Amino acid sequence: MTAAPTLAKRYIEQRDRGYWIEGTRISLDSVVYASLNGKSPESIAQDFPLLSFDSLPEIAS
Repeated sequence: MTAAPTLAKRYIEQRDRGYWIEGTRISLDSVVYASLNGKSPESIAQDFPLLSFDSLPEIAS
């Protein structure tokens, strides 16, 4: 039995010579920098209210 393929939700889009969280004005760079500076996923979600906490692991991978 073969499993049906599943489509992953897209969270990142490329536009204006950069990468952005899909449907927002939040750059991927700003989320990555926050993470590299030691912010927790909870703190990042508070800093960027348009991001859902559930989407952060998907965005980071």
